[in-house]
Amino acid sequence: MIRSNAPDSLIAKADMAFEAAWRKVIDRARQSKTEIVIWRDGQIVELSPDEATAELEANLAKRESNFPRNPN
Repeated sequence: MIRSNAPDSLIAKADMAFEAAWRKVIDRARQSKTEIVIWRDGQIVELSPDEATAELEANLAKRESNFPRNPN
């Protein structure tokens, strides 16, 4: 599979949309003081907004280390 990290690529746009949606879910959970329910490894997992934020940031850092953005 070819992966492009150019800012205008469809993959980059999809990544940005997913990140924005995930942050919106975290914000809503924080405002309503509820957990975020996800499916992981065949099980239902509940994450606090802080846990979800930490997981999102870790996944973004991992992605960036695998596919650094082109500074040009």
